[in-house]
Amino acid sequence: MSDYILELKDITKEFPGVKALDKVSFQLKKGEIHALMGENGAGKSTFIKVITGVHQPNEGEIYLNGESIEINGPKVAQRFGIAAIYQHVTNYPDLSITENIYMGHEKINPTSRMIKWKQMHADAKALLQSLGSDLDPKTEMGSLSVAQQQIVEIAKALSAQAKIIIMDEPTAALTHRESEELYAITEGLKADGVSIIFISHRFEDMYRLADRVTVFRDSQYIGTWDVDDISNNDLIVAMVGREIKQLFPTKSGKIGDEILRIENLGQIGRFKDISFSLRKGEILGLTGLVGAGRSELCQSLFGIDSYDEGKIFFDGKQVFINQPKSAMDLGIGYLPEDRQAQSLIMQWSIKQNITLASLTELSNNGWLNEKNEREVSKELAEKVDVKTPSVFHLANSLSGGNQQKVSVAKLLTTDLKVIIFDEPTKGVDIGAKSAIYQIIVDLAKQGYGIIMVSSEMPEVLGLSDRIAVMCEGRLTRIMDQQEASQEAILEAAMSKDNVTAKQEVTG
Repeated sequence: MSDYILELKDITKEFPGVKALDKVSFQLKKGEIHALMGENGAGKSTFIKVITGVHQPNEGEIYLNGESIEINGPKVAQRFGIAAIYQHVTNYPDLSITENIYMGHEKINPTSRMIKWKQMHADAKALLQSLGSDLDPKTEMGSLSVAQQQIVEIAKALSAQAKIIIMDEPTAALTHRESEELYAITEGLKADGVSIIFISHRFEDMYRLADRVTVFRDSQYIGTWDVDDISNNDLIVAMVGREIKQLFPTKSGKIGDEILRIENLGQIGRFKDISFSLRKGEILGLTGLVGAGRSELCQSLFGIDSYDEGKIFFDGKQVFINQPKSAMDLGIGYLPEDRQAQSLIMQWSIKQNITLASLTELSNNGWLNEKNEREVSKELAEKVDVKTPSVFHLANSLSGGNQQKVSVAKLLTTDLKVIIFDEPTKGVDIGAKSAIYQIIVDLAKQGYGIIMVSSEMPEVLGLSDRIAVMCEGRLTRIMDQQEASQEAILEAAMSKDNVTAKQEVTG
């Protein structure tokens, strides 16, 4: 009998011109939580698709409980007891929880061929309760939060008798409290003998949950370690191939005159009485708990949503921003949190995405100067160090970190003075984070005023000159870097009479 429920040996997967996996190996024990880590583009996504039957390997062997198997499609993977829960949950939003759980393996009366709705609702409720959830299985899927949708996805995997569950960046869009709830569910699955492959960029996920960790780099297997036997620094070296001695660059630029000021800005039901200033060359960190109103405030500053009260001053003059064009004409740029849905057109080339905001400047009498477009896009792609063979490649061919760099390059085609970064390193690996931090600091050195929205405490403390903290739509405190600490930020992020916010932090 094999020691491993799942084993992959020397798996190679090639696409035209690309070797996505190069003789990688992986071993999963029964009842184990095994973290899989690596930079974006390391081969993790392709590896998942090989295990789930979406892709068939060109070379290598797959073993289940010691027996060689072929996984020729997702249905075959399901029959083998393998299921995957992806970072961007895929479901049928207009159907009920029950319908989503049993989609593709409905319970059918063998005589009448009718669906057993009563039994399915009851079984769905039992599955949800086993995961600690009191959701009504008749609830429409689209009305659920991301965390609730992930619980339904886990219930779906269990309904198909899954013994191996792959979780791909499951905590990326969750709050601290929701992450703790997912940790508890994951540990419960482990106790029941389910084996879990947990893919994450967050070191805290690995140290909190995993028994062992495997690292891929550049499509190759680097090594496997017991989590207790590997340090943060050794893990970074394994992932990026070098030691990142200083994650946050030194900020040596001078902070100049005020460029932006808002006074008592408010939007009904979202935020109220927000006042702060931003100076040239300054990085102002904007933080708080999820739902504090940070993104909503920034979207109002960029004209995506209108503000109902208050004043905005730019270069000392009161201005009115009622649409993104108004903001861009002033010199305000915005990098949204969801790069794939709001920043990039994934089926377009890198070149087209970078120059999208400056087509007027690159055109003569309505005709696009393609030579200029190509030169500008190439120059800016190199400036922010986009890793790509050509600017003619599609945006969806890039890793998450490189997609984020393209989003930044797109901003730099216009004449900006203020750039708003909304969660700039969300879902990117440690190497890409370091590169994006360097870009932000370099922009500040060049005199740009930077507003950086972030939920990551080390990021806020490591980059910001000043830190503004919000709680339930209110600005509770602005502090200098010298007085800032994790404790001070958390105290400002939750008021004493705000039980919900307190629970959000403490879990």
